[in-house]
Amino acid sequence: MEVSFPPKPVLGCLLGSLRCCANASPEFFAKFMHFCFFPMQGCIQGCLSSTGRSSRRLARQPVKIGSTDAEWIMLDRKASDTSKVVLYLPGGGFVARDHTAGVFASRVLPRLASKMPVVPPILVLNYTLPSSPSTVKEEIEATLSWLPGQGYTEIVVVGDSAGGYLAVQTFLQQTHKICGAVGICPPLDLTFSGDSYERNTNSCFLTKSFVEYARAAYLQLDHQDAQSVSDATARMHSITLNPQKLALLKEHPMMLVACEQDLMYDEVGTFAAAAARAGASNGVLVCDVRGEASFHISLLMPGLANPAHQQAMDQIG
Repeated sequence: MEVSFPPKPVLGCLLGSLRCCANASPEFFAKFMHFCFFPMQGCIQGCLSSTGRSSRRLARQPVKIGSTDAEWIMLDRKASDTSKVVLYLPGGGFVARDHTAGVFASRVLPRLASKMPVVPPILVLNYTLPSSPSTVKEEIEATLSWLPGQGYTEIVVVGDSAGGYLAVQTFLQQTHKICGAVGICPPLDLTFSGDSYERNTNSCFLTKSFVEYARAAYLQLDHQDAQSVSDATARMHSITLNPQKLALLKEHPMMLVACEQDLMYDEVGTFAAAAARAGASNGVLVCDVRGEASFHISLLMPGLANPAHQQAMDQIG
């Protein structure tokens, strides 16, 4: 079940209110998103899934991987693949957890079911919050080591927002064999220096002050650190390309989704252009979501859809 976006003035008022909150107090905004907005997102998606067509209903099962919480999502009453799996890393700026995995599953799994006799399940990894690079890397590595023991030998890693950053990073590091990756609205350059951070200030619910706050929390930067220290740390953790990664992209392309009105929009294009200049022009497939209501992760908002979002999901699926 999908509905169209609300009238433009209503949507503009909602996005503007979220921006004001994020600018006034990034810390409060993180808590509001984690404890209010994102759980409401999950509740709405749960209601839509339970009342929609039976072919789109989801079955969910919690699981523990070591001490980390995770959840299986699969189509209800539909055989699941026992060798292929999608590892989903949710976003939220490493300071909150969005509930987009259910939306992603409800839109992608039925598309896969129309093409495949058995559909890969989705494993959502709810990594520790607040997180740090070392902690989240350990939890992802533990999950990648655990999956083959469950019979899964073909892994695709997917994530949105901060989870998209982790998905791309995990794919390019290849400590385990990963077949592909999809990053939805990922921050790839943690210096946040793209032109879209200024151009899309009034069209997205994210603000530069919030993403800088979330970056400092994730990278464990002190607010008194000099700007040069912050920039150097951000560059160190930004996703860059080297000959080994370029060779991987030529063999296993990945997909990056960019939304035109997203604060982070330019990062995908800049990364793809860098790959093309280095000889891996077909290694980064860009899905460019344009038009009205193409703000950050808008294609994963429950109950809301437009043709551009549906085309993006067709490409992902």
